[in-house]
Amino acid sequence: MTAGAAAEQPRRCVVLGGSGTVGRALVAELARAGAHVAFTYRQGREIAEELTRVFPGVTALEVDLADPRAAAEAADVLARRLGGVDAFAHCAVRASSIEPPAFDALEEVCLDGFAGVLAVNVTSAFAAARSLLPHFDRGGNVVLFGSVDGIKPVRSPVPYAVSKAALAGLAISLAKPFGQRGVRVNLIAPGVLEAGASRTLPDDLRREYLKHCGLRRLGKVEEVAALAAWLSLENTYVTGQTLVVDGGL
Repeated sequence: MTAGAAAEQPRRCVVLGGSGTVGRALVAELARAGAHVAFTYRQGREIAEELTRVFPGVTALEVDLADPRAAAEAADVLARRLGGVDAFAHCAVRASSIEPPAFDALEEVCLDGFAGVLAVNVTSAFAAARSLLPHFDRGGNVVLFGSVDGIKPVRSPVPYAVSKAALAGLAISLAKPFGQRGVRVNLIAPGVLEAGASRTLPDDLRREYLKHCGLRRLGKVEEVAALAAWLSLENTYVTGQTLVVDGGL
């Protein structure tokens, strides 16, 4: 899917949240396509070390994306490390306002945690994207990760859903100014996946999802990563869009 682009000229890709479930799959997908990848991680040190070991040339940087200034600085550092950037993917996610992470009901939402969800899921994406814009020296792509929780009236944790809805607005609002530099900005909105943040979903809601999903199955992380890799490496004209990957919910 991405071999043609890789054969022409290696793409330089910055991934925030590269040790998470989706981020890890995307880093691997991009590296297999021949891209030069630099990513951030926070808690997944072992995963980060594995990725850099399996894919020579892939580099990692530990950073706490709850601090937007740290997110912007990390993105800048990684772009300089790559000598520029052709694609930026924001995969970092905080799924819950409470600890340990759970499907926080309305009455359980922690206000400080709510702010933390927005900081990691939204503010870091904006801060990093703005920091990277000068490094897009030959156009490129920005890929954000939303969720059906942010675009459809489904039962979901309020902080998580709000953050994902905000990311959809971010993709729309960045499309015009980034487009002036030849950079496309899009959002992928997965439904319930077999792994990742979807693990906090209660069993009854998972059964309800399968009941109403057209394909009658959960999504695979690899399916989402493949789409993100295509948007990162091959997309030339799609921008300001939300691509829903929910199996027909």
